[in-house]
Amino acid sequence: MKINLKIISSAYISDHKKCEGLNEKELIKNMMLRRRLTRSSKIAIYLASEVGYKNEKIVFGSAYGEVKATISILNSIYNKTLLSPTAFQNSVHNTPVSYLSIVSSNTGEITTVSDLFDTSLSVLKTGAIKALRGDRVLLLVVDAFNFDEVKQINRCGVTQLESGVALLIEVTNEMANISITEKKEGEISPSLWSMLDVYNSSKKWDNPVVEVEI
Repeated sequence: MKINLKIISSAYISDHKKCEGLNEKELIKNMMLRRRLTRSSKIAIYLASEVGYKNEKIVFGSAYGEVKATISILNSIYNKTLLSPTAFQNSVHNTPVSYLSIVSSNTGEITTVSDLFDTSLSVLKTGAIKALRGDRVLLLVVDAFNFDEVKQINRCGVTQLESGVALLIEVTNEMANISITEKKEGEISPSLWSMLDVYNSSKKWDNPVVEVEI
């Protein structure tokens, strides 16, 4: 089955260490909440604002989740010290979209996907199915690895330690002008490659439409 998705808007951000210009003070008014956010959460909230998110359904993907918070918990267990309540709260895969939901007062449907290197492809496929009811859907993939231990576990040659892609989509009967390829996007996590491929291709068209095969 093939589904054509219109790319209404899109956004991408990446940095070798730490993404800047995330507009945190403007987007997250509550200072205490802002201080609790993980890096992935800040990136997710920023990308959602960039594509004009208005409480649509969300399909969120992360290959590795909140690794920094998880490592903090494991270090506490290993060293027999008290666990950080914030680290415990922030250690799950859906942390970024949970915070996005709080900030945007969203009560709609959120689906979280984790499929290692195929994560963004799975987000595209899941999003296409969710959009079949006629809803607009926010597709969002973020992975962030800017923590001290990354050199010990980075076996993919990733040099862009923070990256995220967002696509706001809806189903269309229009002919597709974008197809998903196996193109490698170099220095970012492979978990973002398919979404970044669609993002880059969408910039070449005034009315981008991608074909997704389920």
